[in-house]
Amino acid sequence: MSGFLDYFQFTVFLLYIALFVGRIVYLNRRNGIRAITVTIDGSRVRGILTICLIAIITIWFVVMISGIVDPGVSLLPPSLERILIDSVQTQIAGVILVILGFVVFTSAWFTLGNAWRVGNREEDDSELITHGIYAISRNPIYLFFILYLAGSFLINGALIFLILTVLIVFDLHYLTLEEEEFLSRAHGLSFRDYCTVTGRYITWFKIWPMSRLRLSSRCPECSE
Repeated sequence: MSGFLDYFQFTVFLLYIALFVGRIVYLNRRNGIRAITVTIDGSRVRGILTICLIAIITIWFVVMISGIVDPGVSLLPPSLERILIDSVQTQIAGVILVILGFVVFTSAWFTLGNAWRVGNREEDDSELITHGIYAISRNPIYLFFILYLAGSFLINGALIFLILTVLIVFDLHYLTLEEEEFLSRAHGLSFRDYCTVTGRYITWFKIWPMSRLRLSSRCPECSE
């Protein structure tokens, strides 16, 4: 099964990169939209979290590819390659999470359309997207990363994948908080109303109607 899992991970990653880069190139050439933005505001580097995210994902990709191309050659200390979990059941669960994450990503990719952005600019006047997958999650792209990387850890089982997943999840969370501050300034009451009915990462009662759990993650601006 390991051979299938290697090709599976590599293929999904390439599909993600193709969709991500393709949308950025399309927006720039077809509509003249600069979809990637890193700005500097005084002493605060806006977008540094995005840069850190890209760096960590790059490390993850290098580790994954090196393990597929030549498993006998190690780029890491043996302690970081220690296998924490290794069973068919966890690998199957990992595959399911990766597929689910990619479904979430592609849903967001189609829903956003020309509103796709990496980084925030105060002058952007994109509409607030609240339909489609965004009616279930305020941050489906970040939810995709969480599902995808958690699935990758379950598939590979190595300590390094767990460490990278934890680092990325923390980075994404703070990146989410920054983006919510921007959206609150840009859309005001509309965004705050949106926060009251849609969870930061997932809205359980919209997926499972029997559940009426309170939203466990609201942006600070949503509180009364």
